[in-house]
Amino acid sequence: MNHFRNNLARFRLITFDVTDTLLEYAVRPERHYAHVINAVLEPRLGLTLREDQIGPAFGRCFRAMKQQYPNFGAERRRPTGSEEGWRWWWRTLVERVVVDAAATGTDRHQAIPAPLLRAIAEQLIDDYTYDGRRVCWRQRPGVDELLAKLRQPAAPTRTLGIVSNFDPRLEIILRNNGITPGPPGVVDFVVTSYEARVEKPSAAIFEAALRRANQLRRAPAGQEIRPDEALHIGNLCREDYGGARSAGWCALLVNVPPNAKNRQLLATIPSGHVFTGLPELQRRLEQAEPLEW
Repeated sequence: MNHFRNNLARFRLITFDVTDTLLEYAVRPERHYAHVINAVLEPRLGLTLREDQIGPAFGRCFRAMKQQYPNFGAERRRPTGSEEGWRWWWRTLVERVVVDAAATGTDRHQAIPAPLLRAIAEQLIDDYTYDGRRVCWRQRPGVDELLAKLRQPAAPTRTLGIVSNFDPRLEIILRNNGITPGPPGVVDFVVTSYEARVEKPSAAIFEAALRRANQLRRAPAGQEIRPDEALHIGNLCREDYGGARSAGWCALLVNVPPNAKNRQLLATIPSGHVFTGLPELQRRLEQAEPLEW
């Protein structure tokens, strides 16, 4: 008996988050940032920034940018012909990180010329998009195995998708890491918060994913995928689990960050819906005991 198939029999749509669910950073971002920043600043200004300066600066600047310009600048008005909002957002963030780290990490504040800041930002944006040296992204353990199992011939009517708080680079990043989007790809579609103009945990982004799945399936009226036939798998209690549940979906968690916020939220989530990673989730789905949804 195929217990894996039986445990998922009710779901006609399964979606995944990306960062720390399907993909993870190949090296700590502050390490790669330091490599790129110092390659520009050391020979020109004699200025070196350490990882322990860059990491906190990134956290501060990211939170400020997210509050000031939510969703990677998706709703920011821009003059005709100017760069796309998401690229402006990341360039501004990186430039602020460099200035912040330099100001807090040296006794003498040295002004960094704008062209150097822009060069650093453009390099990092390209690195985290195309990752030609494979130093930014990699698949998390168990991704290929689980996606292949979900694609088995016994489940030809199941649609697989991505629902992620991300900017439009995501399809390139997924493709470069072996998760090709679009039929006949590994997943059928990708919905980013930037495209949907709304971020998780809003139910609206899950509703957008459901509409996309039904458009792809071209289901006749009355045969569309219903919310209770959809499952989302992610790593954040509020954004992934709470957001999906608020849209009427089922949800599972993997690789939940061990911080105080998540520990508090985990107390409200059934333990049978929380797994250390995709391999543990797959093993559970292969067991005879039905998974309680």
